[in-house]
Amino acid sequence: MRKILIAGLAVLITGAVSAQKVIYEKPVIAGAFVHIFNPNETRSVEDTTWYTNDHCFIKGTDGIWHAFGIIGHHPVRPWAGETKFFHITAGSLRQQKWKDLGYAMQAQEGKERVLWAPHVIKDKKAFYMFYNIGNLQKNAPDYASWGQLCVARSTDLKSWERYALNPLFSDAGHARDSYLMKYKGRYYYYYTRTYNEVDCRSVVSLRTGPDLFHWSGPKAIHIQPYVSDWGGDAESPFVIHRKGIFYLFICRAMTGYNQTEVFWSEDPENFPRENFVCSLPVHAAEIIYDKKKGWFISNSGWDKKGIYLAPLKWVSDSK
Repeated sequence: MRKILIAGLAVLITGAVSAQKVIYEKPVIAGAFVHIFNPNETRSVEDTTWYTNDHCFIKGTDGIWHAFGIIGHHPVRPWAGETKFFHITAGSLRQQKWKDLGYAMQAQEGKERVLWAPHVIKDKKAFYMFYNIGNLQKNAPDYASWGQLCVARSTDLKSWERYALNPLFSDAGHARDSYLMKYKGRYYYYYTRTYNEVDCRSVVSLRTGPDLFHWSGPKAIHIQPYVSDWGGDAESPFVIHRKGIFYLFICRAMTGYNQTEVFWSEDPENFPRENFVCSLPVHAAEIIYDKKKGWFISNSGWDKKGIYLAPLKWVSDSK
């Protein structure tokens, strides 16, 4: 051990600096899942093969909860049968059965091939829905085609007006599964894609911007080694900022359909794979918080008939 003087201060040098311990939390499913929406109960009795997939939750200004998402029926045909967004509402996240309001949006023929993975946020006095419309090329499903990310605006969560300059941007690997976060006055747009047009590793990509309509170029902030034309092992990204730590949730749909993994970071633009927190047995999960009812996690997918909700809690851990 040596003693040196720096600007009149005595400093002890031990030859090694210990890494600062990072305190993070684990999200834990804290109760049974409740089947809040089964589309087969409100649609044709002759067809009981309806499913839902990627979805989102948002609370209206009147206190009513809304959920929007992909809906289709078996046999699964994502590029042909997923052309509408369901819309359900409830007075509370603990409501057993949510009200089915039909369809929030339907794909415009000749302009939108699909409607995939909506995410809704409130900004100022309006709501904005971000979603993917696919690619009109005939062979788009067969290679890492460019997904088109779009936005629509609503003041009541019922009627939606598409942005005249859609798409906001397009990216390789069926780019989709939008999630937006506002942090320190800047907007963060996370989504699923491949690393690029020829490197088809599964990636969570990020663009940032000063508002909801002007975005930077893409940056890969989490990379999974699994290769697929549609970035299928880093689906449904969702980011929570809690007590100074950011948590990235992704669905590892190709290596485990009902497998959502969580990663921590102190930087919202970098989530290393080694910062693994835990795995949860859910698909296309959304994390929902209500001041009165607490935290919840959702579950859906092709293998289920609708949307499920369960309570969630955070348990302290450290690295």
